[in-house]
Amino acid sequence: MKTVFLFLRQGISNRNLLRTDFLKTLKENPQVRVVILSPIGDDAGFRAEFEAPNICVEKWPRTKVGFWEKRLKNLKDYVWVSRGLTQAIRVRRLAQRGKWGLAWRDVLGRLARSLGITEQHINAWEMRTYQSRSTVAQVYDRYHPDLVVFTRLFGTNLHVIKEAKKRRIPVLCLVESWDNLICKGPLSVVPDTIAVWNKGMVDEASQLHDFPREQVAVVGVPQFDLYTDKNALLAREEFFGLERLNRHKRLVTYAASTEGFIPNEPDIFETVYQTLQQKRFGDSVQVMLRLHPITSAPLREKYYLRFSNRPNVTIQRPGRTSALHDGWDPSWADMVNLASTIFYSDVVVNIASTMAIDAAVLDKPVIAVAFGRGKQGVRSIYFDDIFGNSHYRKLVETKGLRLVGSAEELAEAVGAYLENPSIDASGRSRLREELCFRLDGQSGTRAASVVLHRLGITVPEVI
Repeated sequence: MKTVFLFLRQGISNRNLLRTDFLKTLKENPQVRVVILSPIGDDAGFRAEFEAPNICVEKWPRTKVGFWEKRLKNLKDYVWVSRGLTQAIRVRRLAQRGKWGLAWRDVLGRLARSLGITEQHINAWEMRTYQSRSTVAQVYDRYHPDLVVFTRLFGTNLHVIKEAKKRRIPVLCLVESWDNLICKGPLSVVPDTIAVWNKGMVDEASQLHDFPREQVAVVGVPQFDLYTDKNALLAREEFFGLERLNRHKRLVTYAASTEGFIPNEPDIFETVYQTLQQKRFGDSVQVMLRLHPITSAPLREKYYLRFSNRPNVTIQRPGRTSALHDGWDPSWADMVNLASTIFYSDVVVNIASTMAIDAAVLDKPVIAVAFGRGKQGVRSIYFDDIFGNSHYRKLVETKGLRLVGSAEELAEAVGAYLENPSIDASGRSRLREELCFRLDGQSGTRAASVVLHRLGITVPEVI
């Protein structure tokens, strides 16, 4: 029997892999034992959900990052960013560091490159200086894995993956999102194989990270497999009742961004709401404000105090909080609720969210709000550049979503989509094709097949 380690510390990874056919496919193979290592591996509910005769659940071994380890990781980041490989990373770093913070890091990165220092050199130094952590080594000694699988290429504390590299155990990364390779930075630990959403990510792995094309597998998007099965969704009456919606009114869903991304987003939603209360729409439109899954308690309270008693507004609090790295752990019911929310929405509005892809998968009109000044003139450097110079440009160029630069444009776009939902359908089709590979309900199975092939187990190829 072959043993696979699944190191999953994000809720998004649990959704993509544990609650799709990925885990089901591995579980059904009698030649495979899966060990799930998670920060919530000691949670009774989590263990009860996943433990099985050939599935073990362990708590992710905690370790601390060393001083020089962190310095080397930072240096590698400076070198990679200073190469100017992608404007997306510069936009992100500018938002994180500010103009001068990015400037001195660029100087240091260029200086290192002038001395012949590359990311590959730093990777080698990191591995030579890595010392096994006892908590990590104990898990490896207990199970003796044949393959190690993880999902985050860019974290600093990846001792669990460095341990595999040190022991010469094959490592596979199932990249968890479409934007990771273009805007997250250099690879923290270089895997032997990568599995990605789409063909464009093969180019990004090669061009931005010097990763061999032949070691990149395109599998699609496991969490979108659910979207291909309309029978799995909630019935319309059940969904509208659950969310306290009026089934006789059209539904516009506003998907809020990650907290801190847009400092004045409550003001932006205010504008969206007021726009949809215009006389041209009468009383025929209701708005669902879908909070981001990891919205903090203070921001949730702010939204509820401001909007919960307004007419034609419903606030949806999705997912469930968790001690995972990204703060949430969506259940299957949460996943079904999200799919149902999009399916029954007439229009989906967001700023620059992956929710635009979710909506396009279900062929729902998507509007991206591109006006960002709040009442106090608060601005986000990242927001100002995101549609033209960041990873989100890939979505914009498909013409599968409509950018609106004012409340007037928002009203016109919503009105047009409500009258004719097929507007921009060709762009949404292009978005699905370029970003999602195949929407055939088989992405989870394809991802599992990559794991099985890496283990030397022959399985039928999933086209």
